[in-house]
Amino acid sequence: MKRLEERLAKFGIMPGLERTQKICEALGRPQDCMEVILVTGTNGKGSVTAALSAMLAEAGHKTGAYYSPHVERYNERIKVDGKDISDAQFKPYEDMLLKLNDEGYEMTVFEALTAIAFRYFADMGCRYAVMEIGMGGRYDATNIAMERAAIVTKVALEHTEYLGKSVREIAADKSSIIKNPKGVAITGCEGEALEEVRKTADAAGTRLVHLGPGGIEVALRGAMADSTVFDYRGKNAYSALMISLAGRHQAFNAALAVAAAEELGLDEKAIRGGLGKTRNIGRLQIVGRGPLVVADGAHNADGMRALASSLDLFPREKLVCVFSALKDKDWRAMLAIIAPLCDSMVITQLGGERAESAGMIAEEARKYTDAETVQDISKSVLAAKRRAGKKGMVLICGSLYMLGEAMAAARGYGPGFKGNQ
Repeated sequence: MKRLEERLAKFGIMPGLERTQKICEALGRPQDCMEVILVTGTNGKGSVTAALSAMLAEAGHKTGAYYSPHVERYNERIKVDGKDISDAQFKPYEDMLLKLNDEGYEMTVFEALTAIAFRYFADMGCRYAVMEIGMGGRYDATNIAMERAAIVTKVALEHTEYLGKSVREIAADKSSIIKNPKGVAITGCEGEALEEVRKTADAAGTRLVHLGPGGIEVALRGAMADSTVFDYRGKNAYSALMISLAGRHQAFNAALAVAAAEELGLDEKAIRGGLGKTRNIGRLQIVGRGPLVVADGAHNADGMRALASSLDLFPREKLVCVFSALKDKDWRAMLAIIAPLCDSMVITQLGGERAESAGMIAEEARKYTDAETVQDISKSVLAAKRRAGKKGMVLICGSLYMLGEAMAAARGYGPGFKGNQ
């Protein structure tokens, strides 16, 4: 997988569908060989992808799932029935894409991975492919597929340089995955974002199912450190559904996945069994004890609010947060939410040009709590553990791009171990 990244990383982000369409034409249009479910939104799309693919697999359907980004290894991005693609399985597809690149096919890393996912799922005989959108919707590489179902989770401000300057504009971009008049659209959006999703669905002639008044009803029943229990009322009514992901917000993510499962004809046994087997790396995930270490992928203000609302699920004497962020994220808004809840913070440094300065973030964090900088990600976790003490808690958040290395450090790997690669 390193060869693919080394060759294509220079192209960065290039929105557009033409390159991926051309590549997939050369690969035999694998996206047409299965029923595709596209999942977009600002937060929750990875959890929805995980829950729906687990339910489909539980029902006995061979199911591919595609995630973006990965946390620890590229292999996490491409799964069949919950199992990561192996290095040996990936290599011939990597060779195939690099050969196309040699022949003049332009592509970004994400476009190449998307094409590989479609081809791999087709070769594995998958009936369904649940595809998490990388960014936006309209020009995301996954959107070359004609969807059986389109899921739009909640929408908030993000990637404004690409998607639009307002929630309405971003919702319009994301809801562009709704194209199929014979399919179904499912959304958790509210207000003006819901208006945009409805407008797109109406224009496509696609039936819309929404979470909220007049639509799907969900009621939280219980939240634990390793699971969430909720009641659901959609096409059917289910009491005490349990998803094995922590966080009160997971009830609403799971409800969107259940609505999609109902539309795809799954029964209660598959729904309950799949939710119970749902796994999604780095979502309020306990990765160490003594002190308790919890990793979460919250990387925008909306995600940070969801994280903050579930911190009470983890009893502790004190809370120390390991934090870093990219320049293009509203990290000041994130700090305003999480920093006041922390006894102290350890600010660490991401690599690459997009990374915000740890020193600048720490200066802002000190408006709310004590903060120090530790440049190395692994060492920052060790520093936070010392600060927390055995009865305290370390929270790792702010960017998915540091999560893999930080989680590895929490599990006892030495400084410098690169989890996200």
